[in-house]
Formats: sequence, C-alpha cells, structure tokens
Amino acid sequence: MNNRTQRYLNSLAYGMAMVLAVLCSSCEKDIDIKLPAYKEKLVVEASIETGKTAQVLLSMTAPYFGNVDLSDPSRFFVKGAFITITDGLVTDTLKELDPSTGYLYLGTKLFGQVGKSYLLTVKYNNETYTGVTNILNPIPLDSIYFKAERDTFGFCWAHLTEPRGQGNCYRWFAKRMKDQFFVAPYNSAFDDKFVDGTSFDFSYERPPQPGERDGYGDQPNAGYYAVGDTVIVKFCTIGNTEYLFWRSYYSNRSSNGNPFAAPANIQSNVTGGNVIGSFCGYSPSFDTLIIKK
Repeated sequence: MNNRTQRYLNSLAYGMAMVLAVLCSSCEKDIDIKLPAYKEKLVVEASIETGKTAQVLLSMTAPYFGNVDLSDPSRFFVKGAFITITDGLVTDTLKELDPSTGYLYLGTKLFGQVGKSYLLTVKYNNETYTGVTNILNPIPLDSIYFKAERDTFGFCWAHLTEPRGQGNCYRWFAKRMKDQFFVAPYNSAFDDKFVDGTSFDFSYERPPQPGERDGYGDQPNAGYYAVGDTVIVKFCTIGNTEYLFWRSYYSNRSSNGNPFAAPANIQSNVTGGNVIGSFCGYSPSFDTLIIKK
C-alpha cells in the first residue's frame, strides 16, 4: 500500500469517527419540548339507521400525558346533556338509558328512513354542538361465504358488485348468532375510490364482543370464525363525511404510541366548540352465513 492510499484511508477513518462523534453527542442532547396545554373535548358517537331510533354516546376526552386512571371509565361519561334529532318534520328528544350514569342516550319516536336527512343537536355545559347525516339507498352484497385459513377456522368473505360513478362509502358489522351485539372490525369502513364499478371479493376477521376484549389478542383463534358458527353480516352504506371520520379514527388507532407515525387529525362531522366525533346515518342490508363442515 503506498503512502497516498494510506493517507486517504486515514482521512476517511477520521471523517467517519467525527461523524459518529457528532451523532453520538446529538443522541445524548436533552431536548425540551413545550407541549400545548390540554383542552378537554366532548366526544360524540351518534348514529341512526333505517327502521331504528337514534342513539348517542357522550363522553369526555382524557389527557394523553398525565396520570389517568382508566379502571373506572364511567368518570368520563357525560350526564345531563340535552339532545334532539329532527328530520325537519318530527323532533325527538333523546333520553338517558341510565340517568345515574349518562353516556348512552336513546331516541323514542323518530325512526330512520332511506332518503331522509337528520339534524342532531347536543346541548351541554352551555355549549351547543350539531351534526347532519343522511340515510342513503342500501347497496347489498352479492354473496357471503366462508374460507378456511387454519383447519376449521377462517374469515368471512363477501362478493360485491360496486355501482359505477356514485362515490359510495361502506361500513361492515357482523356477529355470530350466539353474540349479543353487531360489532365493526378494525378498518371496517371503506370507499369506492379504487373499486368503483367493479366486482370484487373482500374479507373481514371476527371482531371481539365488548365482554371479550380483554386478552382477546392472546387467544389462539382470535379473529377467526369457526365451522359451526352462524354469522350475520350487516353491510351499511354511509356518507362520505362519515367515512372520512372513520378513516381518520382508524388511522389514529393504527399510529397510537408510534413516535414515527405521521399525525392524523380526526375529521369530525360534528361541529361546535371543543368537540370530536361523528353523526352517522346507516343504511344496512343483512346476510346470514351458516358455516358448515
């Protein structure tokens, strides 16, 4: 090796050492970030679907930073709100299912109809919040079927012929016959941006019922349906602003706790002061799948 080459290698090694020194020193530098003051917000999850009265879930946000005791979520429930929904002709005042707890408010006399628009008004703590939604024409699935993934366990699949040029959005719910609630799985909402006017197949896993969420991910067959199950699918047409809410909601859930994820603001269709949430009109169609051997 000649002297010229040796000097080049020495220079390169020195340069790399300096870069590493700078990187290491920068990693050790204390960074003081001033976070904006926390502002509590009202959380609204409101819906009305064909043939049913409206329901509204009301709660308050909890600070991401700070000591928050989540062992008693009822401390974030909202009691005593005044809530109405109207289609322009009939006005329904929602009632608390349990006034001592709040949180769940139910309508009694205004039932959802296809083609109608609904105005939601929430009054709480001298503030007024509003939201508007529509119940659109339902678009049914062509068929649903079961495809095994692991022995006798698998996913529920559907075939859909998507109408062309309508800008439709959808949300999927399902339950087994033995379950109490229809539940939407993760990323349950989608639009027709990439499937407009096409026929395609898609699948969803089995979402946990509210009572089985703790430890659900650790179960060996979590997310699967099984041979012997009877599955009822509720496939709903929803509006675009409602879809944008659910898309942003799932985007936030997927990045939760990831410091390298891009921030994504919740795109609410409920307006007012410090509020986030959605008022969603659902136009469902139903299918039943009996999973046989």
